Amino acid sequence: MNKRYLILILLFLLFFGSFKFDFFQKRVLDFSNFLKIKYQNSLQYLEELIIEHLNQQETIQKLSLQKRELQKYKLKYKSIENELNSLLQQCNLNIMFFQDVKIIRAISYTKLGDFSSMWVDFKDFNQSKIYGLVKDDFAAGIITQKNKKPIALLNNNEKCTYAVEVGDVRAPGIAIGKKNGTMVVKFIPMHKMIKVGDEVVTSGMDKIFFYGIKVGKVIKVKERGSFKVAVVKPYADLSHPKYFWVIY
Repeated sequence: MNKRYLILILLFLLFFGSFKFDFFQKRVLDFSNFLKIKYQNSLQYLEELIIEHLNQQETIQKLSLQKRELQKYKLKYKSIENELNSLLQQCNLNIMFFQDVKIIRAISYTKLGDFSSMWVDFKDFNQSKIYGLVKDDFAAGIITQKNKKPIALLNNNEKCTYAVEVGDVRAPGIAIGKKNGTMVVKFIPMHKMIKVGDEVVTSGMDKIFFYGIKVGKVIKVKERGSFKVAVVKPYADLSHPKYFWVIY
């Protein structure tokens, strides 16, 4: 055989072998990567499953502890209620001290860009009443009616008003919402010595809230005519208003 043909045949075999090897190598690499991806996905799924399971266990434990605490407070509440009712009967008094509470859901803001009022899902709403709103144990606003529908006026709404007391001297006043996120307490008697740092709580005198729900702290005290005015920084965080407690 001519050497030239032999060399050509050898070169062809080497080229074909190299091509087959590359093809086989690519197939092996693709399959290997496929297995690695499947393994990583499975590992990630298992990790997420374990984390989710652990979180569920932690949540269940927290809820169990909260349930026991609530049961304890419920027993204390019933004991105090029974003692008070007994005292009222002995004194021949007919006074309602305890109001009920329920949780309600916020539906949407009433206006685009206005974060001070919301439509709420309140099935037992009575148009003739004003209700107190509580969020995270703090006074958050009131519920009234607009077009015969329940509307929540939050602490930063200028139409939100309710009765409060300021400081250890229990100075009475009316808290009014402000757009800037503060509240002002007006009509505080001049002789009441209030100061910056005093805590503001609901007084219950307007029958909107019961007594003692925390509202905020005084950050400024002014005098207006024959009364004092306190500027208050509310405690309630209204940046994510999804659910509220309503007092009725």
